[in-house]
Amino acid sequence: MNSSAPKQRRVGILGGTFNPVHHGHLIMAEQALWQFNLDQVLWMPAGDPPHKPLAGGASKEDRLAMVKLAIADHERFACSDLEIRRPGPSYAIETLRCLIQEQPNTQWYWILGVDALRDLPQWYQAEELARLCQWIVAPRLDAGDAAQVLRAVAEKLPIQAEILEAPTLTLSSTYLRQQIQKGGSIRYLVPPAVEHYIRHHRLYLDP
Repeated sequence: MNSSAPKQRRVGILGGTFNPVHHGHLIMAEQALWQFNLDQVLWMPAGDPPHKPLAGGASKEDRLAMVKLAIADHERFACSDLEIRRPGPSYAIETLRCLIQEQPNTQWYWILGVDALRDLPQWYQAEELARLCQWIVAPRLDAGDAAQVLRAVAEKLPIQAEILEAPTLTLSSTYLRQQIQKGGSIRYLVPPAVEHYIRHHRLYLDP
C-alpha cells in the first residue's frame, strides 16, 4: 500500500485588539480566505498588545465575546483565546510558536493591515517571526501605498508577503468608539449581534 502524507492545511491568523470588531475585519478575513485558498481563518484577539496602548471601554472577555458573535455564522472562521489566556504581553512570535507546535502540519499565514506592516520591523523578535509564516497585507486608504510599504519592510526583514485584493476601508475601531461616546449610530458598521452586545453591556460610553 502506498501511504501518502496528510494534506497540509492552510490557515490564516487574524490578530488584533478587535476593540470592537467590525465589518472591515470581516471583509479582510473573508477576502483572504478566498484569495489565498485558506482552509480557515483563526481570529486571535490580543490580551495585552505590546505595540500600542489598549483603549479602555471593554474587557478582554468582552472583546473575545464580540469576535465570537461576529463570526458565529461562518463555518471557516474560528476564534482562539490563546493570547487572552496567556499572561504578559501578547507577542506574535510566542503565539505562532505555540500554534506551530500544536499544529505542525499547517502552513501559517499572518493577515495584517498595511499600517501594522509598517511597524513589523519593531515587533519582538521580528526577524525570526518574519521567517515563520507567510504574510497577507491588507491595504488601507489612510495608511499609504501597500506595495511601497512592503518593499521598505522587505529591505529589513526576510518576509514573504502578498497584498490582499480587497476593498480599502477607513473604518476603524477608534471611529466606532468615538461614535458610541457621542451617541452616534454604529448600525451597518458592526454585525447586529455585536451592536446588541455593545448596547446591552454599555461598552465604550466613557471617553
